[in-house]
Amino acid sequence: MKKAIFTLALVAIATTAFTQTFVSKTSKGGGFDVESGIETGRSINIDGATFSLFETPKGSSYIKCTSPRTGNAYAIWIGRETAHTHEGRKVYQSNSGSYCVYKISSNSGNPYPVWLDME
Repeated sequence: MKKAIFTLALVAIATTAFTQTFVSKTSKGGGFDVESGIETGRSINIDGATFSLFETPKGSSYIKCTSPRTGNAYAIWIGRETAHTHEGRKVYQSNSGSYCVYKISSNSGNPYPVWLDME
């Protein structure tokens, strides 16, 4: 009986000692400062709307957008234009090799990527 009580006490102590407490993370949009980009003088036309392209120091292109919900700026990353089309839209390839087309959201008026599977 003493052995069982001792074992239960050890389990209780170990459970308390190794229990993790979780805390909510706070984020400022992933750490990328949208305002740090350099305007390239180039633009992209999506569904009849023209957007200026910005570039990071490493050469990645993006569009600056503003969230209608929060008012915060965020980036829509733009891949390299390919020679392909999908449903009449230009196809772009990301640095990871994925393909997408861009559409305009009816809710926000901001562009977003529609990712494609290659068959």
